Amino acid sequence: MHLILEADDGRNLAEQLAAAGYPLDLRCGGRGICGRCRVKLCAGEWEVDGKAVAVPVEANACRTRLTGARGEVDVPDRSLAVRHGQVTSAWRGRTLPESRECVIAVDLGTTTIAAVKLCNGEIVGEATCFNRQSRFGDNVITRINHAGTSPGGLEALRLAAVESINELLDQLDAAGVVRIALAGNTVMSCLFHGIDPTSIGVMPFTPPCRIFPVRTAAELGLRAGEIPVLTVPAIAGYVGGDLTAGLYETPLRPGEMLVDIGTNCEIILRSEHGLFCTAAAAGPAFEGAGIQCGCRAVPGAIDHYFSRDSRSVIGGGAPVGLCGSAMIDFLAVERRAGRLNEFGRLQPPADSFEAAPGVAIHEWEIEQLLKAKAAVRAGIHTLSDHCRTPVKKIFLAGGFARYLDFGNAVACGMLPECELEAVGNTSLGGAARLALQPGLAAELERLIDEPEDVPLNLLPEFEDNYIDGLLLP
Repeated sequence: MHLILEADDGRNLAEQLAAAGYPLDLRCGGRGICGRCRVKLCAGEWEVDGKAVAVPVEANACRTRLTGARGEVDVPDRSLAVRHGQVTSAWRGRTLPESRECVIAVDLGTTTIAAVKLCNGEIVGEATCFNRQSRFGDNVITRINHAGTSPGGLEALRLAAVESINELLDQLDAAGVVRIALAGNTVMSCLFHGIDPTSIGVMPFTPPCRIFPVRTAAELGLRAGEIPVLTVPAIAGYVGGDLTAGLYETPLRPGEMLVDIGTNCEIILRSEHGLFCTAAAAGPAFEGAGIQCGCRAVPGAIDHYFSRDSRSVIGGGAPVGLCGSAMIDFLAVERRAGRLNEFGRLQPPADSFEAAPGVAIHEWEIEQLLKAKAAVRAGIHTLSDHCRTPVKKIFLAGGFARYLDFGNAVACGMLPECELEAVGNTSLGGAARLALQPGLAAELERLIDEPEDVPLNLLPEFEDNYIDGLLLP
């Protein structure tokens, strides 16, 4: 895409392009480290990181400014922000209560947002999108920093979430809806309400609040009139309302665990002595961040990898990259084939491996995948060890788990050998139940006090489990 731009002293190139209707993929929050907003500067006078450059040249748009009166730029499709992808809105849980009312439930995720409309107790509409907050960074830490340090940052993040949800409300048609309920991790819920989450980003990771006020849609900026908006309460700083909802939808027996694998891996375990919870920073590698060949679950993404000659691609056609489920497949398949050793090094030694035509994965990218899967493994094992409770069964929540090959997840060492069951988007399921049954709020508020929060950074065995998790069995 070739564009001509006029001078704008106040904004960088990424901001100019977004204002012109061409938002870019800013996974790193504009820090210039992910390379996802790469463009070609074709003509004009430009500065990159404050230094004049000669054209033509490629540069990260987030670190580039037009210093002349006019400039020309080529923007490749791969650098544009993806608006829609494969986002799950299905879940398994208790039967929803009967109701003649029309309501909407929202799962506000760090990366993706899903919503359903229910009338007469039945789902009559579904809508999904990517969270527009991604332009401020692809994980909760960068967004906490933006909210706490950038002038107007908190309100900008709040409005980005509101804009995203409004997109879904427009698709679902909020006319006649009497109530909205929302579930999300603690940071997302705080940002949605305009509450500064800075305290979650520093030890001891205390949330500014765990119970959120009931407000009207109009007050929050949602296009749904004066109807009430309820928010599922959070358990801890890094175990949010999404897990509260999941815990209610998936009651646990002793030895059973609920795990939601995302940029943060949130975990709840029931032992003979009660409920315990924790979170491990898996990072956004499984969503394609920090991985050149990685991508989200969008058309063209390889969602399952069987061998370098066999794969499945979302939407068919030529592959453009590997999404998270295919990355796990890759680790297991190529380890079995002997092309990866236990340290994740390519055999025979090479800088990269062509996983599909035009899709190469480098050793440093494999290292990022190993770190992500090690964090998940270490979180599960450390909490189990701390509670002296062997894990008999794991309920896996969220979209990533829905598309995961469990055999490969066990084979690469991310998940333990036990009974595994995908339960889908239980965050959305819990929000739907609250929307239909607003009196449930009091029970959810009692539920959040049951789990004991176990900070992994205070447990010395976590580091050992993490180091073990870096290896491929």
